[in-house]
Amino acid sequence: MRLSVIDIGSNTIKTTVFKADGKNLKEISHKTLHAKLSSHIKDGRLSEKGISVLIDSVNKLKRVSKKFGCKKKNTFAFATACIRGASNRDEILRRLCKATKMEIRLLSGEEEAEMCFLGALSSESCPKDGVLADLGGGSCEFILFENSTSKRKVSLNVGALAMYKKFASKKYIDFDELKKLSSYLKNEFSSNLQGITLPSDREFIVTGGTARAAATLLEKLANNDNLTLPKKITLAEAKDLCEKITSGELRDITEEVVKDRAQTIVPGLYVLINAAEAFCTDHFTVVSGGARNGFASKTVNERKAKKQKKKVKQK
Repeated sequence: MRLSVIDIGSNTIKTTVFKADGKNLKEISHKTLHAKLSSHIKDGRLSEKGISVLIDSVNKLKRVSKKFGCKKKNTFAFATACIRGASNRDEILRRLCKATKMEIRLLSGEEEAEMCFLGALSSESCPKDGVLADLGGGSCEFILFENSTSKRKVSLNVGALAMYKKFASKKYIDFDELKKLSSYLKNEFSSNLQGITLPSDREFIVTGGTARAAATLLEKLANNDNLTLPKKITLAEAKDLCEKITSGELRDITEEVVKDRAQTIVPGLYVLINAAEAFCTDHFTVVSGGARNGFASKTVNERKAKKQKKKVKQK
């Protein structure tokens, strides 16, 4: 069976096509559209232009899913922080469902965190104990997990694009604005991450486009063209990268390697740096997986359980 999961985020709208084979899920295709929906939020509402971009993007990704053999019943879509925070979200979902002939699931912050955790668990590199941060454009989900079971989940509106929009006054955020961003994040984390602690023998792992972009850029600077995950990034490396991008020293190569995240990579890295410092660790590890993987895994498992239940009843 093939299934497709469309993820409607604040900065990008993505689909991943999976092949379900027994207990395993294999990714066979990815497609990303840089819709930048949050740029179409005006006074808390997604504008008409934004709704049009959203509908066109989801329909394009539906066609991609069909091209790879996904049936309509196996094509799913969910929305996260950007739509969740829009004051006209009910209208957006109604119009989107009608125009795409799809059921669009609006995830709560806690549901999004759970999907991110399930997605990370699908990676062989995921430890059994630690803290996971999934950094998106609009929000960042934090999950404390022990023995591969989530214990506490927190969703904060500190996504890479959200922080860029909140603090950057020009195309690129400057050093004074980074100081203000860092102070803001320290306050957010001290107020909202109570109960999420990281013992010294456990890992702080991260997922999301910004984290992968940073890992890709660091590999490129080391003359490695291919990124292999997991990728450990020390805070010293992350801070040095932020300083050199902000000063302009690495701006050209950043725009070349991670063009669509060139302006938001530094604010996003500052989220991860300040979170790592809040957890008293000197590094974080970028792993594969994410909300789409988690959604696909949960969907497949729920269908298997339903079939098994049906078989039991028939006996």
